[in-house]
Amino acid sequence: MNQTTVLIIGAGPVGLTLACEIARRNIPYRIVERSALPPHGSRAKALQPRSLEILNDLGIAETLMPLGYTELPYRKFNGNQLIGETPRNVFPREDTRYPKILLLPQYKVEEALRTKLSELGGTVEWATELIDFSQTDTGITCRLENPNWTEELTCTYMVACDGGKSTTRKKLGINFVGETHQHEQLWVGDVEVEGLKPDAWYNWLSPKYGIACALFPFKDSNSWQLQAVMLPDADGNIPEPTLEGFNQLFKDRTQMEGITFTNSTWQSIYRVNIRRADRYRVGNAFIAGDVAHLHSIAGGMGMNTGIQDAYNLGWKLAAVINGEANDSLLDTFAEERIPIADWLLKTTSENQRIMLNAATAGKGAFETLSTKDTTQLNLNYRDSSLSEKSNATQSDLQTGNRAPDVHLNDGTWLSDQLRGTEWGLLIFGKAEIEATKNLKIINAADEALHKAYGLSDGLVLIRPDGYIALIASDWAEVHKYFDKFR
Repeated sequence: MNQTTVLIIGAGPVGLTLACEIARRNIPYRIVERSALPPHGSRAKALQPRSLEILNDLGIAETLMPLGYTELPYRKFNGNQLIGETPRNVFPREDTRYPKILLLPQYKVEEALRTKLSELGGTVEWATELIDFSQTDTGITCRLENPNWTEELTCTYMVACDGGKSTTRKKLGINFVGETHQHEQLWVGDVEVEGLKPDAWYNWLSPKYGIACALFPFKDSNSWQLQAVMLPDADGNIPEPTLEGFNQLFKDRTQMEGITFTNSTWQSIYRVNIRRADRYRVGNAFIAGDVAHLHSIAGGMGMNTGIQDAYNLGWKLAAVINGEANDSLLDTFAEERIPIADWLLKTTSENQRIMLNAATAGKGAFETLSTKDTTQLNLNYRDSSLSEKSNATQSDLQTGNRAPDVHLNDGTWLSDQLRGTEWGLLIFGKAEIEATKNLKIINAADEALHKAYGLSDGLVLIRPDGYIALIASDWAEVHKYFDKFR
């Protein structure tokens, strides 16, 4: 029987992020995907600032930046009448190198993650499905199926990243609590457009539909993503989208001449689900991403929250596997991420309501969704058992906060020094520090660091996923903090 340490089910952005995190820590793993080929549909199309920071840590953010838009304005119509144009919301802040949302198709994110995984020596096993598994105190025995073979595999840990309809979640007996909003359905798809300049995110507003139609152009491509609210029949059904249907819908709802969809490479029906798993762990099996939470697409935070789930879990799995922490560390994955999911469901539902009300009134649509919170830079783990309580610094920094990135006087960023798999320790003033494995020591002499962190003396311990674990006055406190993992 074959064996690995971590089995990852699903090779979307969540599974790929986790695989990269595991691979760069030299943990044996496998990542399987039941689809035979990478998906071609655009699906999600926004990387929030916090996710860009994570992808920067993996070394691929700068590869992605030229592939998308950060400045594309919203152009609004009522039928064929132009209402106006609105610039994108920007929330200036100095504590990140990525203050703006990057808009690009999800498959571009997945391509970059697969390339990174390949550089780390890994590969996705396509057309391979987890058919069954059983769990004991010593591990998980799995049956994998491929069109060409069947395999029995044992693993120590398993992580399901196989989407909202996850069969793995069901087999684990995890309840997916919530509701489906059958009355909120959309046609979505990728279309090639003739007769429209790709210089804006086009929104057609309507008192009847709210979003009568929306078209988003992808950079350096002839492909656009189409979204249109559909009204279900008495049984809650809407017709299947087709190229012909897309063209007829656009003609009926916009009355605009000279614009045609010449091809459609992907069509889908989107139904709003508001659901959250009642637990994220069963024994040594975990769930992440859409397997754990589903919500309105308003605000573009689904893919992002999944990437952040994986980033939270990856370093914790590695620490336990490498004997650097005891098993209780893995319980903090749900402890920290379930409150984030609850915030996500509440925020996206409220954003959906605001957006549809604005669109129905003819005042706006997607521009209503961007807020300081949707950047996800302000999400924190202040109430986590991993955040050692202390007084806030002069800049109001607290344990559990995301560690601010800082543009240093030499032109580099703090994140350049923190990049990698280690913990970080910022030293303000003078302190006696012992050399410790997996701890990157940074002399915080730069004045920009003093200002951002609000300290002139002391130590700031930063977790591998970029959150502040401890604000201390001496090394003994740091040493004591690490002792609680053992």
